[in-house]
Amino acid sequence: MPDMGTYPINAVRNLFADEPVEVHAHGARRPGSPYAFHGTVAVTLRFPGDRLAQFTVSYETDSVDAYRIAGTEGDLLMAPGFTFGQSLAGELTRGGETEALSYPSVDQFGAETRYFSDCILNGRVPEPDGEEGLADVRILAAIERALETGQPQALAPMRRRTRPDASQAIALPEITPPDLVNAAKPGG
Repeated sequence: MPDMGTYPINAVRNLFADEPVEVHAHGARRPGSPYAFHGTVAVTLRFPGDRLAQFTVSYETDSVDAYRIAGTEGDLLMAPGFTFGQSLAGELTRGGETEALSYPSVDQFGAETRYFSDCILNGRVPEPDGEEGLADVRILAAIERALETGQPQALAPMRRRTRPDASQAIALPEITPPDLVNAAKPGG
């Protein structure tokens, strides 16, 4: 969970602009698995207003790089949804009409580095900050407790002082990801 789980956790926290109040998780381990932990974990996060988010992360299944948001007025499917060095594509369906979406690849690591460096040079507090990390870690810890106990885990209400916003966007030229050295592609 600490490796791959932070991506969907962070995505849904920012999409809902809110923090979960309950976590439920189930884990599975394939027979003969080389891992000393659950190789596949399915999580349900309950947010205020009875909004739900679900995701599954796995080292033991074929790689899936997608997310779907189903709402009262339509649904959004992004596939790929979390990739690096490649454009994102998706479909937005509303009222039975489907629209193709595409977004150019971005150098999020370069932009993060530039933004953080600018905050240091100009004496500004960065967003995200330590509170952002705490928000993710408390959810990861609750997932671990849910896996250990088999029971949903309540989370105390948490309100972020700030959240990322569009004014932080930094446009950098597209990059080509470097070749992997003695490593498999993430997710398989």
